[in-house]
Amino acid sequence: MRRLGRILLVIVIIIVLALGALTGYGVYTTRRMLPQITGKLVLQGLKGEVEIYRDQYGVPQIYANSPDDLFFAQGVVHAQDRWWQMEFNRHTALGRITELTGSQSTLDIDTFLRTLGWNRSAQADLEALSAADLTPLENYSAGVNAYLAGKSGPDLAVEYSILALRGINIPIEKWEPLDSLAWANAMAWNLGGNWDNELEIASLYRKFGDKAEEMLKTYMPDYPFTDNPSIIRNDELPITPQPVASNFYQPVVAPGTDLAKVATGLVGNLSHEKLAELATLYHDAGLGSNNWVIGGNRTETGKPMLANDPHLGIQMPSIWYQIGLHCNQVSADCPYDVVGFTFPGVPGVVIGHNARIAWGVTNVGPDTQDLYIIKTDPNDDTKYELDGKTVDMQIVNETIKIGGSDQTREVRVRITRWGPIITDSTVGKDTAGADENRPLALRWAATEQPKRLLSSVLAINRATDWNSFRAAVALWDAPAQNLVYADVDGNIGYQTPGLNPIRAKGHSGLTPVDGSTTQYDWKGYIPFENLPYLYNPPRGYISTANQAVVPMEFYTQIANELGDKYGKDSNYALGYQWAYGYRGKRISDLIEATPKHTIQTISKIQGDNYNSAAATVLPVAIPIMTSAADVPPEVTGWLGVWTDYQNAMDEGQPALFEAFWNELCQRTWGDQLGYSPNGSNLITAMKALLNDPSNVWWDDINTTDKVETRDDILKQAYSAAYKNVSQRLGSEFKKWKWGDLHTATFVSNPLGQSGISVIESFVNGGPVATSGGQEIVNATSDSWADTTTFRVRNIPSMRMIVDLSNLDQSIWIHSTGQSGHPTSFHYRDLIDKWRLIQYTPMLFTRAAVTRAGGDKLTLSPN
Repeated sequence: MRRLGRILLVIVIIIVLALGALTGYGVYTTRRMLPQITGKLVLQGLKGEVEIYRDQYGVPQIYANSPDDLFFAQGVVHAQDRWWQMEFNRHTALGRITELTGSQSTLDIDTFLRTLGWNRSAQADLEALSAADLTPLENYSAGVNAYLAGKSGPDLAVEYSILALRGINIPIEKWEPLDSLAWANAMAWNLGGNWDNELEIASLYRKFGDKAEEMLKTYMPDYPFTDNPSIIRNDELPITPQPVASNFYQPVVAPGTDLAKVATGLVGNLSHEKLAELATLYHDAGLGSNNWVIGGNRTETGKPMLANDPHLGIQMPSIWYQIGLHCNQVSADCPYDVVGFTFPGVPGVVIGHNARIAWGVTNVGPDTQDLYIIKTDPNDDTKYELDGKTVDMQIVNETIKIGGSDQTREVRVRITRWGPIITDSTVGKDTAGADENRPLALRWAATEQPKRLLSSVLAINRATDWNSFRAAVALWDAPAQNLVYADVDGNIGYQTPGLNPIRAKGHSGLTPVDGSTTQYDWKGYIPFENLPYLYNPPRGYISTANQAVVPMEFYTQIANELGDKYGKDSNYALGYQWAYGYRGKRISDLIEATPKHTIQTISKIQGDNYNSAAATVLPVAIPIMTSAADVPPEVTGWLGVWTDYQNAMDEGQPALFEAFWNELCQRTWGDQLGYSPNGSNLITAMKALLNDPSNVWWDDINTTDKVETRDDILKQAYSAAYKNVSQRLGSEFKKWKWGDLHTATFVSNPLGQSGISVIESFVNGGPVATSGGQEIVNATSDSWADTTTFRVRNIPSMRMIVDLSNLDQSIWIHSTGQSGHPTSFHYRDLIDKWRLIQYTPMLFTRAAVTRAGGDKLTLSPN
């Protein structure tokens, strides 16, 4: 019956679209939601007239006489162009996705998100806002609601009409300030968590027992500080360099912690399958970002240049929306004159520049989450042991509505001192071998106390110099980011903000700890003034790419400064699981290779495709693989002449290497781990293993009559890779192209994953060929575990280059288009430019905006 219903739905949609094409009704129904962008639009709630200019790419520049009208108008244009995305994002962040989908898979995700308490955390953030910080949210919400007034779902987005055919009728609810704040939790989760890594490491200890620590050091080696420097170098520490801190390396497993009964099955089912269904929620080792700032002594203009490209999950439309927010007369009463990238649903500019400063962000990779093993009362699961006493859990009941029906799911959330018990979630219920009286609770800094992220963003938008910028960044609680800075006076800087826990001695944060004692309670957070920063370093540039933030010596300094209050032997580490610095090293090398940079040279860096894995492996592997079975010698010779290691879409060698690297990692580690390995740690690990031909990792545990060595595995992986690519691209290897395998498809939620091709082709973008790859500056990352499709999952979600000598010369791009309406010309018009590393003008001054022409809309008060 369900199959019949699906077939009938496809038939109905095809008939509707066909009749529409013939009668013009389809044009009306699919284009009536396109916004008005010229003339005059009268809206209730405005205090004065607002002018909105849109350029040829649909980018709005808003001019108003007051901040109230400015944020009101931002709410209007976000709703005009991206309403469905806003609708979907708020349902995601509040654990209400199933109201839109009616799907069992999203019901499980909602259950998990309600367990985490994103909705409860957003409410706490809202209640803690000052009146001054609440006002922009209220005005933004008023603008959204003014646009929504009197409109039905089909007036706003085509998704409502298609979902209605499935029996899911979605009422249009007013936009609330809570909806804007909730999205901060989604981004903090995406960028600031490592709970799944804790489970991964715990599973290794359960699997390998006494050998676990030795094997872990080879699989997850120490960060290669010597080869790939940290963001801040030894000679740039605020005080004289210190000896390596004895408190930096903590035991992986905390003393007294028994991992034998931990529910490590969650790592496979929760983080890598269920949450992968929604790219906006997926926490993946491929996520990262690049940014850098170059001082005037290294540029042709004599003024700084700043570049940024955050790497996030691929989606349609882009996660970003470009905008300019301008007060007609900039003053203390109306201080905004800013342009940049925004999140639809949130006021202000997240990344960009104003008339005085520019800023960009990348992810720190902080460890802001810990798992605690709870010892529950076997007779009453609402009680648990803490320091020898039995204490009560807080019980919260949540109701999830299921779209297209009257059904609901009731969810009981048990909350401990450390946080909610996440093993109660129905997502990933595989807890084989786990003790049901030892559930796991998740502690997360982002939900520990009210966050001030929006206050920080708006203060950055108003900042005029380094001091006001730092004061604004001090409010940035979560997710912790690497912020780079430049100003028109020629200064450059860097700051790490965020809630970074101080852990007890013996608590690394790398595995779950005993939650029946307060021994592993956090001691507090590192004060902002003690967090890493740089200002005008002598080298003349700062670059970040998710590598280690500081050298190990920093932690001696911080222990000396904070030891009297928090303990000299406490763990002050920001984290241990960074990217291993290959992108960061490449960016620094390219910056240093050019004496005087221009926008063009910086653009080339953003588009660089250098493959560090290939550069590490192939010089050793090629001589060994010449005797690989079933691979013609001319193929190996052809691979061997690929010495620039550029993963260009039109080249064939990257296709063979990437297939080989997948096979090599799987055959080296995957057979013993029991899952497909992933991460830049594998490059460092492989470098060491190639020099250790008989290491235990080389042995294939599935063969009982032989102990494999390095050479065996290299040849096997190479033969399998050649067979794979030949089957995919044909036997004429010189006609292979990386871009024929490595494609990007921009998927719209939820219809882009409907399984109905006519709908998917209507709402999705691509597939398109792309250059780049994993741990490459042009970070179009596929999964190293995905040897069948090589599809791109994480991308440079936008690119920006700001020229502080002439702000109107700045350039930018994001991945899809400004519009969220599939019938709009601006729905897909940036995809080709994005994949080819091309840009559009980042207009700023009013003269440049009006000179560029375009459409003008006037918003008028009623």
